[in-house]
Amino acid sequence: MRHIKRNAEIEIARGNTPGASVFGGLGERESMAVVVTGEDIWRGNELTPAPTSHTTIPTPSALGEQMTVVSENANDTSAGTGVRTLEIHFIDEAGNAQVETVTMNGTTPVNTVSTKIRFVNHMNTKTVGTNTVAAGHIKIYKTGSVGLVYSMIAKGGNMSLVSNRMVPRGHTLILTGWHGTEAQGKRVALRVRSTDMDGVLLPGVFTFKDTVYLNKTSSGHMDDAIKIPAFSIVKISGWGDATGAEVSVAWSGILFED
Repeated sequence: MRHIKRNAEIEIARGNTPGASVFGGLGERESMAVVVTGEDIWRGNELTPAPTSHTTIPTPSALGEQMTVVSENANDTSAGTGVRTLEIHFIDEAGNAQVETVTMNGTTPVNTVSTKIRFVNHMNTKTVGTNTVAAGHIKIYKTGSVGLVYSMIAKGGNMSLVSNRMVPRGHTLILTGWHGTEAQGKRVALRVRSTDMDGVLLPGVFTFKDTVYLNKTSSGHMDDAIKIPAFSIVKISGWGDATGAEVSVAWSGILFED
């Protein structure tokens, strides 16, 4: 059965299945704390200054917002050795998937052209200098509110490692699998969550879809077949038993046009 499903996923990834595409997220977090609300799997705790919340990533207004991109290093600029331009993949206020290219200006903030960004799905480098990767942490935040950070590209990387994604309008996501790893011998409960239950949206309520305890091991690939509606946010969060856990996660699914 797994072999049959894998073949179907490969055909979708090759573009041979009209109306279907691969969709997913991945994230990393080092030196986790013990937090009753859990910690989203991203490296926001490494940013300077620290965001308002580096545990639970805030959700932008459903009406959309203008956002700002900035680096912690001056070499992430249009002629620098680090990231020169990057792409923001986002959901607009109507729920449609959009992409905007931003030219970096080092430690000087750059505002997005779009003023209606509802959710940042991910960011990736488009062009680089000789360093080939980000010279410093790069973050995107609500314009005028530097503490409301929505995503980031960590120093030394070329893509955001943030597991949070929103399903675009007119689409249904079938969550097909996920996995996680803990590397420091600090037990963590990792849980896939989304803002829906039984196909009904529950804005702001991240209900559990699957869970696993890990302690210096990997979960392997956990198979699921869970229906997630449009506008739902999917993410993986962790609850540590002791400080210092180090985790990486990924989830994947198939996005179908309704």
